[in-house]
Amino acid sequence: MRDTMILAGLLACLAAPLVAQEAAPSGGPPDSMPDAPPMDKKRVMAARLTGLVGFTNSSCPDLQGDPALLKGAVERLGVDPKDLEQGELAMVARSFSETYQKDVPANCKRAIETFGPSSRIVPNLIVKR
Repeated sequence: MRDTMILAGLLACLAAPLVAQEAAPSGGPPDSMPDAPPMDKKRVMAARLTGLVGFTNSSCPDLQGDPALLKGAVERLGVDPKDLEQGELAMVARSFSETYQKDVPANCKRAIETFGPSSRIVPNLIVKR
C-alpha cells in the first residue's frame, strides 16, 4: 500500500514540469524525434527523475542526490536502473538534465523543495551537501 501511494505521488509530482520545462511539449522526452513512438509514461518519469538527480549533482553546488533512493524510486516505477545507464533511456535522462540547465537557480530550488527532507514522495532524494 505504501509503495502504491509513493508511486502515485511520484508520478503526480514528476508530471508537473520544473521551471525550465514549462515550454517543452508534454507526453514525451524533450528533443524527441517526431517519428519516434511515444515512450511508456513510467519510463519517461524514471528518466526525468534520473535527469533531475544528475542535474542536481552537477549543477547545484550545495545539493546532491541520494543514489540508493533514486534506484529505489526507479525500481518502484518498474524500470531497471541499468536501463538508465545506456541506450535510449539514458539519452532521455540526459536531455532532461540539459533542460534543467536552462534555469539553474530556479531548478535547484525546485529540486530541494520537491524532493528534499520535507518531500512526501521521496524524502531526502535531494539533500544539502
